[in-house]
Amino acid sequence: MPNAKTHLLVGAGVGLTVALLDNNKHPDSHNVVVAPIVGAFMGRLPDILEPALHPNHRQFFHGMTVLTLLSSALLKAYRWSPEEPFEKFLRGLMLIGGGSYLSHLICDASTPKGLPLVGKL
Repeated sequence: MPNAKTHLLVGAGVGLTVALLDNNKHPDSHNVVVAPIVGAFMGRLPDILEPALHPNHRQFFHGMTVLTLLSSALLKAYRWSPEEPFEKFLRGLMLIGGGSYLSHLICDASTPKGLPLVGKL
């Protein structure tokens, strides 16, 4: 079962991987030192928003709905080819942060408890 340490490590790994792979498409768009830090934070974000205080803590921010919406947004961000430096930064932040958040949901979905379809807000 994934715990805080697992989510931090997987999130950091996803952040670094996204930065390295996306630099082929958008050179100099990502900082490979900052990417794992952002990834580690975003990999823990669902448990920050919905702390694991009880066995049924997985609600809206741990739901399949969020996973689906975030996946769709990440696809749009990946296809986006910004021109301005701030837009490039924003795109990179979305890909690294969103991918790391998704890593948390995927890890949790692989447990016997799974993810709720929607959950409570």
